[in-house]
Formats: sequence, C-alpha cells, structure tokens
Amino acid sequence: MTGTELAVIIGCGVLGYWLVAVMWPSLRAGRASSPPPVPGQQAVMWHEELGIAPDAARETIEAAFRAKVAEYHPDRIAHLPIEAREQARMRVLQLELAYDAALRDLEWLRPRGREL
Repeated sequence: MTGTELAVIIGCGVLGYWLVAVMWPSLRAGRASSPPPVPGQQAVMWHEELGIAPDAARETIEAAFRAKVAEYHPDRIAHLPIEAREQARMRVLQLELAYDAALRDLEWLRPRGREL
C-alpha cells in the first residue's frame, strides 16, 4: 500500500464520519415537520388536538380532522382580518400535524399478522 492510498483511505474515513456526525443530524433537523414550540404553550397530544379518544378508529380520526379543518376553510374566514386568517392557517397546520401523528400511531400500533 502506498502513502497516497493510505491518505485517501484516511481522508474518506474522516469525510464519512463528518457526514454522519455533523451533516446528517442537521439535515434531519431541517426537515422537521413541527414548528418550534411557542414559549409558554404546552404541547398537545394529537387526540386532544382533534378532540377524540386516543384509541379511535381511522374513520373517526378522519371525520374529526375534516370537521375541524372545515371550521377554518378559506371561504368561511374570507371576511376576517388578515391576522385572523393567518391564525386560522396556523391552526390548520396544527391540525394537519396532529392528523399525521395520528396516522403514524395507527400504523405503528396496527397488529401485524403473517403476510402471504
């Protein structure tokens, strides 16, 4: 093995470590779907956000989500001031995040059988 080959191997090892240790976490943090928490505001569980039981069925979750989002439909809030419309948009974002969390929980908790 020559010195050049050894330098390339060590350089690639250092570069790989840097990518995994530094870049990967920063890339994952950049893709985070939840907005930063507002100071003084406590996190709310998805079932509390949607107003349903934590063991609700998928149909119930979908119905609750659609009903809550319908309250903030653009046609219903068009007459409100811009600030209120922005708050409604943020509320819909919170509901979408709660809905996504509910579906993730359903997928995670779904009983798994033998697949043929």
